[in-house]
Amino acid sequence: MPNEKTPHNFNNVIGAIMPGDIVLIKYTSNEPVERIAWGEIIPSLCDHGIVSIDFWGIGDILMRKFAKTSGVEYTKILDVIREIKVIKIGPGTASYGEVLEDIVPTYEPQNFLRNYYSILSKISRLPRKPRYGIMFGLSHYIYFNPEKAIKSILTAVSTIPTEDIAIISFVNTSILNETHVGILEELSTKVAEVSGGKLTATGGERI
Repeated sequence: MPNEKTPHNFNNVIGAIMPGDIVLIKYTSNEPVERIAWGEIIPSLCDHGIVSIDFWGIGDILMRKFAKTSGVEYTKILDVIREIKVIKIGPGTASYGEVLEDIVPTYEPQNFLRNYYSILSKISRLPRKPRYGIMFGLSHYIYFNPEKAIKSILTAVSTIPTEDIAIISFVNTSILNETHVGILEELSTKVAEVSGGKLTATGGERI
């Protein structure tokens, strides 16, 4: 059935995500995305190296929510958290990992493009190059200035391909309109969503 959603654990599809992929993971505000991100996905990917691209400290907020609600599960990933490299964008804190760069957010396409290039260059120069980039808070960046944000993202993605790293972006669809979500889906090579507390592939296809 082409419109059915096939639930699966992210562990089962790590091998299917290749360098250069852009993976969009949609969620709504009432879903336990902190458990999916910090309890399942990040621990599954840590052996391959992770860089977190964290807008407005949303990744940090989700990590703290996970710490408060998960109990012993959180203590099991403390070593994982310490190894994460972090690109911090905008205000907010990043109390996990090692902050490589603190970037002032911009809505001007050319400035955004320069920041995007700087981030990818810094990642490529790391002694151990991460295979995965986890992006938090992109939807919040878009929310504050939708048209300029989408134009900036389009400019960056169409100009500079991410050939050596897979980018996995968590996007809160509760704060975006359908048009902007549609553009993000079109830019992505794989799309999934958090539904009923589980990661679900869209269109009946495994991501």
